[in-house]
Amino acid sequence: MEDLRSWLKEVEGIGKLKVVDGADPHLELGILAEVNCKRRGPAFIFDNIKGHDKGYRIVTGAILDAQRLGLTLGYRDITTDQELVSRLEGKVIDWERRSGEFAPEEVSDGAVMENRFFGNDVNLLKFPAPKWHEYDGGKYLGTGCVVITRDPDTGVINLGAYRLMLHDEKTLALHISSAHHGALNVKKYHARGEAAPIAVSFGHHPLYHVLAAMSVPYSISEYQFVGAIFGKPVPVIPGEITGLPIPAGSEFSIEGFSPPDERRDEGPYGEYTGYYASGREKEPVIQVKALYHRNDPIILGAMPARPPHDYSYFMSAMKSANVKDSLKKDGIPDVKGVWYHEVSGINFFTVVSIKQRYPGHARQAGFMVCQCRAGGTSMGRYVVVVDDDIDPSDLDQVIWAISTRSNPEKDIDILRNTYTGPLDPIYPKPEKISFGSRAVIDACRPFDWIQDFPRVVQSSDEEREKVMQKWKGLFD
Repeated sequence: MEDLRSWLKEVEGIGKLKVVDGADPHLELGILAEVNCKRRGPAFIFDNIKGHDKGYRIVTGAILDAQRLGLTLGYRDITTDQELVSRLEGKVIDWERRSGEFAPEEVSDGAVMENRFFGNDVNLLKFPAPKWHEYDGGKYLGTGCVVITRDPDTGVINLGAYRLMLHDEKTLALHISSAHHGALNVKKYHARGEAAPIAVSFGHHPLYHVLAAMSVPYSISEYQFVGAIFGKPVPVIPGEITGLPIPAGSEFSIEGFSPPDERRDEGPYGEYTGYYASGREKEPVIQVKALYHRNDPIILGAMPARPPHDYSYFMSAMKSANVKDSLKKDGIPDVKGVWYHEVSGINFFTVVSIKQRYPGHARQAGFMVCQCRAGGTSMGRYVVVVDDDIDPSDLDQVIWAISTRSNPEKDIDILRNTYTGPLDPIYPKPEKISFGSRAVIDACRPFDWIQDFPRVVQSSDEEREKVMQKWKGLFD
């Protein structure tokens, strides 16, 4: 079974796991995790956490490089970013196509059921919930968690990556941006005057968190995507209270209900944009009715911060692959590369590389990035379209293209009334701004005189190779 412990064993085998003993969950654990992420260090597993029993552990920095993301996706021979990008070519479309073959498999028992608590016996306080950042409004138990909801109309199960603030032994406050599938599911129950059933897994194979953070088509469950990637159905256990499917290999899970008429304070919380973009707001709660955990449970932490942070690398790589495949699926020809830059907070600066084929091709590609399912339902700001001689992941090349191939009065288009969310830092609070704007910068050579555009000052590949062979020892 693919679970967090089997993944940690493999990561330890490649020398990228380190035990941290005795950290304080009040700021200290978060600072250590933040510094490690900035250094692209190993995965940290925090044990003997101050104020908690031994064996109640937290993992941070799980996927900070191509090798660990490759391993998470089942590619054990990946060592570089270029290898990962190449391997992901066309994979999102393939996983989506095959997902129907891998409905989750219901089982009657699993490791998560080693310890079971109901009603008055539920106590969330025994689990370490760090105060991750100095100005956070409370302790957050759910950061790398997977929130499990069901569409009451279609029955489709959704897995989403949302934040959960700990209030007391049996209550969590839930923050979900309004356009996300989990929020839509909860709102449907609330609109009927019903409590929304919710389950949460707090420790699992990191692939669950990767898929929960991606934009998967609404009609497909993330469980099916996980199954398509693993090549076999995911074993799940129907929760005894809600009936929602819980990963059988989960380290620690809960289930309960979100009443339509109860809100509690949530936030502020340092987010992936690098800001405290949302303040303290009244958010839905989860009233926890059941709690399950393995012996010596491990929580998967995913602390956001000013990028790069805990999950910015995998979000950048996976979203880039997802949007590239989406453009191809929508019929945009000759898309050579897409890259969502970590340094921008992932969503706010995107570069698309194309081989221009017709007038308007560059604008078409840029507008589609803003509006396609995979890219248009998240906050965004700038989309830059470049020629195929520019590496979209290399900011030096991208800035050169913007500076020398775009004419500001002709080559910048503004899309108004696009989606944005409550974490967007440029809007004043407490205003609830739901519309944003996006700029598409055409940094390609002008198509109508592309053949006459000045030649790039650069040696040809053939000439460079001849010289480098002759002088191959010079740059050792």
